[in-house]
Amino acid sequence: MLKATDELLKDHRMVRKTLEGLRLDNPRFSSVSKTLQRILRAHAWFEDTLFLPALRAEPFLARVFMEEISQEHKDLEALTKLVNETAITESAKLAFYVTQLKVVIETHFHKEEDALFPLSEKILKEEGLEKLALEMRRRQNDVRALPLV
Repeated sequence: MLKATDELLKDHRMVRKTLEGLRLDNPRFSSVSKTLQRILRAHAWFEDTLFLPALRAEPFLARVFMEEISQEHKDLEALTKLVNETAITESAKLAFYVTQLKVVIETHFHKEEDALFPLSEKILKEEGLEKLALEMRRRQNDVRALPLV
């Protein structure tokens, strides 16, 4: 069965794999950081546009928690933008941003993997998760059209 949480976990794996290449000594650093920004933006878009709204009506999940997840998406966008806009010659500043980005990503993913996704599977059940996964796949072109800012 296709589940929305499985689709989102695929994003997590892709982000973690991309993070392996986000090293200042990597000659493809700039390309990797832009790729990371695109993956994170798509992941956040799917969650903010489709996944979280499907859960908002549920009293079981605290609104504060869901707002925190959405805010972290904005924080990740801001951090990836800082990484992409900082010159490679400013290595100390860039290393700080990269470290901060990696910590925020892992913290955010742990919240989703350990709390949000398991709760959503109980709330949405198989049918709801499958419906969301199909909608996510249907809307992939919408995400690909998102501009990098």
